[in-house]
This record gives sequence, structure tokens and C-alpha cells, in this order.
Amino acid sequence: MPQFRYRAVTPAGDVVSGEVEASTREEVLRRIEYLGHLPIEAELVKKGRLDAFSAGGRPPPARDVTIFLRQLALLIGAGLTLEAGLQTLAEDASKPIIRFAEALRSAISAGDSFGEALERHPSIIEPAYVAMVRAGEASGRLESVLGAIVEDRARQELLGERINSAIRYPLFLIGSAVLILFFFLVYVVPQFEPVFKDVGDRLNGGAAFVLAASAWLHANLYPFLGGCVAFALLLWLIFSRAEARGLLIAGFAKMPGVAGPMRDGRATRIIGALGLLVGNGVPLPATLKILRDIVAEPAAVAAIDKVLEQVRSGRRFAEALAETDLLPPLAVRMLRVGEETGDLAAIAAHAAQFYEHRLALGLDRLMGAIGPAAIIFVSIIVGALVVSIMSALLSITELAV
Repeated sequence: MPQFRYRAVTPAGDVVSGEVEASTREEVLRRIEYLGHLPIEAELVKKGRLDAFSAGGRPPPARDVTIFLRQLALLIGAGLTLEAGLQTLAEDASKPIIRFAEALRSAISAGDSFGEALERHPSIIEPAYVAMVRAGEASGRLESVLGAIVEDRARQELLGERINSAIRYPLFLIGSAVLILFFFLVYVVPQFEPVFKDVGDRLNGGAAFVLAASAWLHANLYPFLGGCVAFALLLWLIFSRAEARGLLIAGFAKMPGVAGPMRDGRATRIIGALGLLVGNGVPLPATLKILRDIVAEPAAVAAIDKVLEQVRSGRRFAEALAETDLLPPLAVRMLRVGEETGDLAAIAAHAAQFYEHRLALGLDRLMGAIGPAAIIFVSIIVGALVVSIMSALLSITELAV
């Protein structure tokens, strides 16, 4: 549905502004007048301008947002209204959180629900959590829903830290090897060039290659560095697109040794979000639509679309899910039991914990293999350079004798 930005004057003479979701501009004006305000303007917001933080300013860190939501749930549980809670939290917080809280309070003061206010910040709050907040507001369980969101966010942050730590160490080793290689070729090898110049064709192949690479790199240092920066920027631009990230993830998911943890990670995220949404009152078709935005691989998106179409046609969820490769067979059987017993949310939560545990074990095994492999790779690179230079020096010594 289109988004409209509006400005209006309250009966007290204050100017309020905000954004609202409506089918037409006339509907926006009617809603403003219904609140007793005098509309000044209402214009269509261009696509992609919904999030105030995307236009400028640094969005708050994910951990700060989790703390903010936890504190908001506590204040609501203590009896404060939503606006009072947001105002209280905005008095003592970091600048990004203050901007976020004030934007939410402004939208709520203008007549939006809390879910509609959160929906304006997709870079901060995921669509799954927005749907949960909407369901919580409709059922009067906003405090418990916020608690469930905080729990899920905290678990996802811990899992993300574990995955990042598993990736960071091998990347650090490989990056260190590249820097050592660069330093060796640019600063160390040229020191030996006068010694090797008189030897000429009598150098071994390894030393000749190292000297040629060093000479080329030394002569084209700035173009080479510029090319590296341009290549890194190009990669960043490509993988900032969701389609490119999906293709990259799909490619990694086929690699031996990586496929298992990635499959378990996808199952953890999908099943966890399924149980969280269904358990907090979000209908299954709406849940499947949200799951479509959670996954990145094109094959997984197509599988969810297929399941959604069959569920809308009246087919049971587990039966439709079993005909796809979206989840492992064990997960499908567990969800089938949950659907048959009418306790899909609880069974999905247990299944998510099971696959999260499997993911942790898989990451530990993968880390145990990648770490030594990266060390061996770095040792081979550095050792090959040293051996090439030392063998060339020994050749010169033998010629001199």
C-alpha cells in the first residue's frame, strides 16, 4: 500500500507531521480530519524513502535496539503508556536511539499504531517483528510480544557473533598472509635485486618469478592499489543487492563442509521465525509472506512461494512443505506433528533449538578444520617465498666458489 507524508495543525496550534499508509491521498486527509487536525499537506512518499535513517544519519546498533525494546517492554509492564515509555527512554540514550524513539513517538502522536510506526524503519526493525507487534496490539498482549521479540533478537545476536567469530579468524590469517606477501615483494625482494642482477638466466625458476613479480609490483604500485580499491568497491556494490547476496549464499551452500552448517542455519532461522510469528498470533499465510523476506537464496524463496500458494488453496502446511527442499525431512516431520496436534508454535520452537544446537556443533567442526588449513596455507605462501630467495642466494654462493 502507498505511503504518504503529511503535515497538519492540531487544535492546540501545534504542527505535527508523519507518514501513514493509505490507499489514496483523500483517505489520508479524512484520517487527519477524523483526529481533529487541520491538514496542511499530504504527498506520496517515493519508494525507498520510508526509513528516516536511510536518508541520512547513523541507525542505532542492533544491540542497542534490543536493549531499547527490552526497556520499553518493562515500562509498559509497569503501567506506563506507550508514548510515556518512549519519552522516558528518549531522555537517557544514545543519539541514534533518541532519534528512533522520537520518530516512533511522533508517529504515534499523529495517529499511527505502534506497528505502523515501526514499519517506517525497515533497516532497524525486521518485518517479522512488525507483524508480531501488530498482532500483539490487536490482542492486547503488546508487553509479552515485545518480550518475545527481545528474546529472539538476543538469541540471533549471539548466534551471529558465533558465526562471525568462526569466519573472522581464517580471514585474519589469509589477510595477514596477503599483507606479508605484499610487504615481501615491495620492500624485501628489491634489496636483493642488485645481488641477483649479475646472475641472470642462471637463477632458479622460483626466484626468477619472485623477482619479476616484485619488479612489476614496484613499477605499478599505485595503479595496483587503485585497482584493488576499485575491485573492493565493485564487490561491495554488487553484494549490496539482495539478489547477488542470495546467489552468493546459494553458491556457498553447495560447498563441501559448508553445506551442512548453512542448511542448519537456514532451518534455524526459518523454523524459529515460523514458531515466533504463529505463536504470537500472526496468521500462517502472513507468516509465510514474511518468511519469504527472511531467506536469501532464490530456490528457498521459490519454495516458500509454492508452499504459500498451496496453503491458500486449502492444503495442509506440512504436506505442502514436504514437497520442497526448504527444510530437512526431520524438521518437516516435527512440524507435521505440531500441525496435527494444534501446537505448531511450540513444536517449531523446539525444532529451532534442535537445529541451533546442530549449527553450533557444525560451526565448531568447521572452525576446527578451517583454522589449521588457513595456517598451513599461510605457512606455504611465506615458506615458498623464503625458500625461493634462499635457494637463489645459495646458487650465487656456489657460483662464486
